[in-house]
Amino acid sequence: MTRLELRAAIAAFMAATVVMGAVICAAYGWTVVASALAIYALGAGAWLYHSVERLIVARRISTVRSAAKPLQPLLPVMAAIMGLTQAVVRSLTDVTDLPARSRDLPVLRWMEATRANRRVVDGDDVDDEPEN
Repeated sequence: MTRLELRAAIAAFMAATVVMGAVICAAYGWTVVASALAIYALGAGAWLYHSVERLIVARRISTVRSAAKPLQPLLPVMAAIMGLTQAVVRSLTDVTDLPARSRDLPVLRWMEATRANRRVVDGDDVDDEPEN
């Protein structure tokens, strides 16, 4: 019996003992003791759930490790493919982070040069009076 299985067995025994104790105390009319044991049973049940969950996860991990043994020689190849994929993704994100070339600026400069009496208004700096 492994350490995790022993922990799950002890947690199951404690949870069952606490619940049975709370039921017996309630049957004899000791409500204060029964309510205290019921609250303690919540903690024992949580510990039981945690222990069983850890045991299941440990078994899944050991199953995956035993299944991956034939593929172990391919690990360097898979790591190289993952590294190349990551490099490509990084280079693509670097390109998309560059500011876009705006074609509005030359047009605005051209319009300012050809129309001397008009001006370009930016956002909140709007004046009611035209410049002279």
